[in-house]
Amino acid sequence: MASGVPRCNPHVGTPNGTKSVLCAHWASTTRNPDRVSMLRSSGADRVFLDNGTIAKDVRRAYPKGVEKVLELIGTTTLGDYLQCVREGGVVCMTGIVGNKWAFENFAPMDKIPTAVCLTSYAGESDDFMSTPLEELAQQIDAGTLKVQIGRVFQIDEIVEAHRLMEENKAGGKIVVLVP
Repeated sequence: MASGVPRCNPHVGTPNGTKSVLCAHWASTTRNPDRVSMLRSSGADRVFLDNGTIAKDVRRAYPKGVEKVLELIGTTTLGDYLQCVREGGVVCMTGIVGNKWAFENFAPMDKIPTAVCLTSYAGESDDFMSTPLEELAQQIDAGTLKVQIGRVFQIDEIVEAHRLMEENKAGGKIVVLVP
């Protein structure tokens, strides 16, 4: 989630290779109270504990709502997350980890607030190919881009790595090393 309180990162690259300044206030959600400090140390300005509904908590913190939501769970949380956004704001759904692929009895006029935009991002192969991987690696190496590493596995431990991911217990990115 992003609200209107700026924090700036001058190290963000734009598609044409020039540098830009990105300012945002970042809020994050988790269902696991043990992950709050990890999310804060990874850059979240505010962390909301998600007990199934967060819109009321978000609206208490940001009475007009937040500007943007990157929704990673899917249809199981989308309706609630749409209620977190201010007029003119955007919700981008980009994940289906909630194991529910469609709304039951979807009524757009009931689910999508007035003047809130809903879009999706599927991450096609062209998008991946245009990712500036070398620049991101340089930022990670320089310490200007933090990546929370959960666990590191060897390739022969791929089954265990997958199990950890499925159980949502990594606490960060899962790295698999290939010799």
